[in-house]
Amino acid sequence: MLEWVLGRRTSAKKPLKAGQKKKPSYEESKKIAAKGDAKARAALAAHADLEPEFLYLFASDKDATVRRAVAENESSPLQADLLLARDVDQGVREELAYKIGRLVPTLTDDESESLAEMAFAVLEILATDQAPQIRTIIADEIKHLSNVPKRIILRLAKDAEATVAGPILEYSPLLNDDQLLQIIASGLRGGALEALARRKGLSAALSKAVVAAEEDPAIAELLKNRTAKISDKLMNEIAIRAEQAPDLHLPLVDRGSLSQSTLRRIAMFVSANLVDRLISANRLDDSLAHDIRMAVRERIEEGDATSVDDDDEEDDSAERAEQLHSAGELDEYAILDGIYEKDIAFLTRGFTLLSKLSEAHVTRMLESESAKGLCALTWKAGLSADIAVSLQRRIGNIPPKSMIHEAAGGGYKLAEEELKWYVDYFDT
Repeated sequence: MLEWVLGRRTSAKKPLKAGQKKKPSYEESKKIAAKGDAKARAALAAHADLEPEFLYLFASDKDATVRRAVAENESSPLQADLLLARDVDQGVREELAYKIGRLVPTLTDDESESLAEMAFAVLEILATDQAPQIRTIIADEIKHLSNVPKRIILRLAKDAEATVAGPILEYSPLLNDDQLLQIIASGLRGGALEALARRKGLSAALSKAVVAAEEDPAIAELLKNRTAKISDKLMNEIAIRAEQAPDLHLPLVDRGSLSQSTLRRIAMFVSANLVDRLISANRLDDSLAHDIRMAVRERIEEGDATSVDDDDEEDDSAERAEQLHSAGELDEYAILDGIYEKDIAFLTRGFTLLSKLSEAHVTRMLESESAKGLCALTWKAGLSADIAVSLQRRIGNIPPKSMIHEAAGGGYKLAEEELKWYVDYFDT
């Protein structure tokens, strides 16, 4: 830590970055700092072995590209980072957020309290940044850490932006049940509540609080969370709610280990084609399985049961994509709607039609969780780079720090040769 405060200087030389020249001498560095242009100053500020006094000086440079180089440089002293944490340029603060997220986990119990507090001061400034993107970076970087002040974790957990609160609520080991219950009671909703419902080892009390919030997407995430404790009584309450909430049918059927009373209740309203899945997921004995099938047969005979299931819904989505394509309306707006609805069947068929790739090829790219792969698919389909950004975020679940945004002019950052390479890469 002392090395960080004074400038992270080590005896071992760090390798130069690609295209980077050897650090100038001290005297040459003084001349560049005094009279060099912005490009030269930024290049100097990027050197990992640059003397800390220059880095501190460049932290107040009038040019944002120079300050950004200091923010990215892991050798910059903490005093410089404190200045940059309040920089007027968001790009500078973003680079600093990524760096501080990488460095905080390296803090040890042996560091002096005053030095650690200085590091956490930088972290806290960024955790309260007015730009949600900065807070999102910090939340994603520290979500697994146990060596950060709880006040920072609590602040992030209560953030109004789901992209900020979500990672903390889902992963942070520093939040206890009482704190999480208070956060839910404060009116937690939307994506943040869904993230909390995915939290590993969720207690029965927290599961009950999630259901009490009466948000079906969060309840669906809770049902998918096999580590969450859900009492038979609560599961029965969910089953009652699910009768009027089709989106809960599949996660409820797939939950497994349901009580007989809940199983019988579910069989009274889910589609006939989900019943075999229900029986398989719960490993029912022949007698109970027979009773459930008979109950469904009676519903069919009375006209109360349908055989519509997910396969039919997928067929409908694929057919809708084909109809739009035939009408010349399978455009960026239609694809964007499919992304926001997370309609995988529609997107698979849509990208297949637009890209002229095979459906299997498109499926591999959509499921790749590769930022470059998703950019390549969007490019191959003739869609703009901003569609690729939405695809990465909503379908690929790419972390903010790993996403590939559009270039300054609005096009793709990746070269055409690289995009072609990634298309071919998934053709296996």
